Amino acid sequence: MAESVAIAGPRRLPAWALAEVEAVAVGLVRAGFSLSVGCSQGADAAAIRAAGPGACRVFAAWGPGGAGAVGVSAVREVLAHGSHGGAVNWWAGGGAEVPARVRLARRTRAVVASASRAVVVWLASGSSGSLLAARAAAAAGLPVVAFPVAGELPSLGAGHWSGGLSGCWSRARRWEQLPDMLET
Repeated sequence: MAESVAIAGPRRLPAWALAEVEAVAVGLVRAGFSLSVGCSQGADAAAIRAAGPGACRVFAAWGPGGAGAVGVSAVREVLAHGSHGGAVNWWAGGGAEVPARVRLARRTRAVVASASRAVVVWLASGSSGSLLAARAAAAAGLPVVAFPVAGELPSLGAGHWSGGLSGCWSRARRWEQLPDMLET
């Protein structure tokens, strides 16, 4: 089975950032990776469209047919993905009885937990789900690559952001975690 990369990002992105998500998703799939993504509009929907059903697993915080979806859900894209044979984990954050905010946070953690290689995020101020994904990945020791949408990238703990990537990755920054000085 192919190594997987999780993609996360804001529900609202400018057109240039959506094009960037699509280019990165296509590049990862062409390089042999499978993708794990959420179920929201914006970055998730762009990655779902770009990757295609054979290379992408969607973690939906709602059920088949859109049951329990919230206004920011990419219902059309997720249902199309599933109808074309794409993998969808329904109710990834818990059932309909779980508040939507909690389901979305749990779904984000499930997306990150499914990644075997890295997490790629687009970070914008106010994008709590993307920041949760980046912090969960860093805490799990997964490489985190971030594309700033506006402003500075926030800290993920003990470490710093570094650049030096090229191609469709030229705007990206990689989180460099500092070694734990207490370990021997």
